[in-house]
Amino acid sequence: MYLSMPTLVESRFGNLWRSLRGERCQCFHCGEQMRVKNALSLCVRDVSQPMCCHGCLAILQTIIQNDLLDEYLANKSTVNPVVNND
Repeated sequence: MYLSMPTLVESRFGNLWRSLRGERCQCFHCGEQMRVKNALSLCVRDVSQPMCCHGCLAILQTIIQNDLLDEYLANKSTVNPVVNND
C-alpha cells in the first residue's frame, strides 16, 4: 500500500530544503532576485507569493484591500521586463 505525504507537509519540507540550499526566487511585485529564506510572503488568490521587502508587501496589501487585484494582475501580465545589458 502506498501512502503519500500530505501536500502541506511536502511544501514545508520543500521550502526548508530550498532555503538551506540558498535557492533564489523573484519578488512577485518588482522582480528583484532574492534568496528564498529571506523572502516575505503574501497570499494572492490562495497562492503564497514571495516579496523582497516590506515596501512591496505593503503595495500588494493596499492593492488587495482596495479591490484592485484584477486590474493589477492584468497590467502586470502586459508589462515587459526591461533587460539591462551592461
